[in-house]
Amino acid sequence: MAFFGLRLPDDLAARFDARATAAGGRSALLRKLIDDALENAGDRSSETASPRTRTTDRLQLRLTREDIEKLDAAADARGLKRTEWLVMLLRRRLHTHPLPPRAERVQIAQSWRELNRIGINLNQAVHALHAATMVDSRLDLAREAARVASFRDEVADQLRAIGRALKGDLSYWDTPDD
Repeated sequence: MAFFGLRLPDDLAARFDARATAAGGRSALLRKLIDDALENAGDRSSETASPRTRTTDRLQLRLTREDIEKLDAAADARGLKRTEWLVMLLRRRLHTHPLPPRAERVQIAQSWRELNRIGINLNQAVHALHAATMVDSRLDLAREAARVASFRDEVADQLRAIGRALKGDLSYWDTPDD
């Protein structure tokens, strides 16, 4: 039989114990809660989740003081810890698909949000243009067309920003011999 162990704050443990007493004890209540959770998951409980990849092996390096200082400067410039910077460098060279650093992921996410907002506005402008072609429309067709062109330019700017974020990160990890 498998064993699950966990730590709880004292106040939460006391509240759980109070409820568990009426259910036949801690183990009985935990088994019931787990069973209920799996039943409520429906068909998804039959799917096996892929195990999380964990770093299990250690690598040690001996570097000169000068190399350590350069390494720290490079990591600091990217807002990373020394180990994070080295892992990203190795993954870039080994897998060619590293995750961008957190700051660039934030920039990319912001760009996606901006593109979504622009898309909504563009959709509204297109609807307005369609309405402007109807009889008795008082919309200024030239003004609406200018709005659509402005949105197009803004989308292009945002796409370039996303490209720079991705290209900048990937090219950062490339070495001159690539």
